[in-house]
Amino acid sequence: MNRHAKRTMQLTAHSASALVMASLVAAVHAASCVYDTPSPNCEDRHENCLPAGTGGQTPDPPDPDPPDPDPPDPPDPEEETCVPREKPDGVDDACGVFVSARGGSSDGAGTKEKPLGSLQQAIDLAKEKGTARVYACAGRGDGEDFNEAVEVPGGVAIYGGLDCNDGWKWVGDAKKTSLTAGKGVIPLRMRGLPGTVHIEDLHVVAQSTEQQDAEGAGLSSIAAIAHSTSVELVRCVLEAGHAEAGGDGAAHAGLAAQGARGEVGGNACSAAPEVDVRGGRMVTNECSTSGDADDGSWGGKGGNGSVNSGDRGDDGRPILTSINGAENGGVGNNGLHYCAPGRPGNALDDKTPGRAASGSPGADAMGIGEISLDGYAGFSGDDGGRGAPGQGGGGGGGERGVSTATENRYCPGDRSEDRERRAGAAGGSGGAGGCGGSGGRGGLPGGSSIALISLDAALSFEDVTLKAGNGGDGGQGGPGQPGGPGGQGGTGGRVPDGAAGLLPACDGGTGGTGGTGGKGGGGQGGHSLGIAFRGAPPPTDGATIELGKAGTGGQGSDASHSGAPGMAINTLEFN
Repeated sequence: MNRHAKRTMQLTAHSASALVMASLVAAVHAASCVYDTPSPNCEDRHENCLPAGTGGQTPDPPDPDPPDPDPPDPPDPEEETCVPREKPDGVDDACGVFVSARGGSSDGAGTKEKPLGSLQQAIDLAKEKGTARVYACAGRGDGEDFNEAVEVPGGVAIYGGLDCNDGWKWVGDAKKTSLTAGKGVIPLRMRGLPGTVHIEDLHVVAQSTEQQDAEGAGLSSIAAIAHSTSVELVRCVLEAGHAEAGGDGAAHAGLAAQGARGEVGGNACSAAPEVDVRGGRMVTNECSTSGDADDGSWGGKGGNGSVNSGDRGDDGRPILTSINGAENGGVGNNGLHYCAPGRPGNALDDKTPGRAASGSPGADAMGIGEISLDGYAGFSGDDGGRGAPGQGGGGGGGERGVSTATENRYCPGDRSEDRERRAGAAGGSGGAGGCGGSGGRGGLPGGSSIALISLDAALSFEDVTLKAGNGGDGGQGGPGQPGGPGGQGGTGGRVPDGAAGLLPACDGGTGGTGGTGGKGGGGQGGHSLGIAFRGAPPPTDGATIELGKAGTGGQGSDASHSGAPGMAINTLEFN
């Protein structure tokens, strides 16, 4: 109420009081000349007398005007004076906490004269004091940039766009308060209830990540996240930079494990009479990195040497179903033919080892990725399948030895007709096959450029700009690891000096080469998004959205296979 109105009401009340007093005086005066019968002296006294028979009563004075039952609410001076745009000369210290990146300090009082230097510190103090308002200096590139990641709880308001060199006056139309953070860091998070997060004249910039090194492959650039809260943005800019491309699947170092060398067969005449000479033992290359006990290779055992004939060498494993290499153990000498060496694993011919089957290619990345409090995560391509292990070489065939029924075959120092029966030389075992190569690693996803992520939040915009940069390309699938070479076969047993008529046993075959791992799948391309959301679709009224380019999916096993491309779209819903 203004002073003029108050003065008018005071005058009116004074006049009414005077009127009431005059009426009371008149009533008392009249009462002095009221009688049951007319007094002859009443008029003589020049009194204002009532006629006879009225009972001497006078009417009550009228009531003053009743008060208004619904007076209007007085205006709230705090709401009118604590919004900088509505007070050209600047708001008062009592309105909240003041902060300046250039002129403030960590031990400041949070006033205009002694502001704080950290925006997060100001937010925390404002909530603690109960004012829940923060007033931040405007500036960009002049030392007034706030370089920190902040979290704003529900119920807190931030007013930017203030000229701290001129009484903290509002200049938001010309200059905003600037907030940024390090590469790959989200500058602004808004979360929590009760209350609304209200922000005016703030320019949030998420740095571009496209120039990061290989260790940061696929980093996204995200300006802000709102989680389970109500948000009002007024004259703000949320700007995300260009996102980084996903890295290619890294190549494996070297080859897969080589197969073990086969063992040497026993020499002729080395065993006791009537006892076989043992062939080279089976050797193993255990490649079961995936827990599969059969994911390995074994060289075939060499054939034993015996008195009358040599044994056949065992086949190398895994046993193949193809004709080549299915049975690769060498035959022993049975008197009709000499022993034969073991054939190589995965044999292309009797002397050349082959290569086992390659692994299957990895699946290319599909889908759109995921959003969370941590930001955005795209999908990588799957790793390729492991190559098959090479088949072990076949064991070499064994040889026959010495008996009384044979002529011209003697062990050293024993040429009598009743000479002891001794076994011949034994075959060497086959070399183990090489392990299959590991599958190529999947390409990494490209990062996404997102102005705002909304996780079950209620959003309101007034003159807001949402800017997204380019999404990163997905990485290519990596090459499969080459399989390991097979081990050499063990040599067959030899004939000792001084023996006669005996032959050396046959060598084991070389193990096959492991198969090459399958190529990795291509990574998903990154997005360029104004709002990525989960929950109710956000309104876009009051917002201008500017987009960049979406990233392409990385190539997978060949040019016709690639990861899912990214999208450039104003809003995109995630599960």
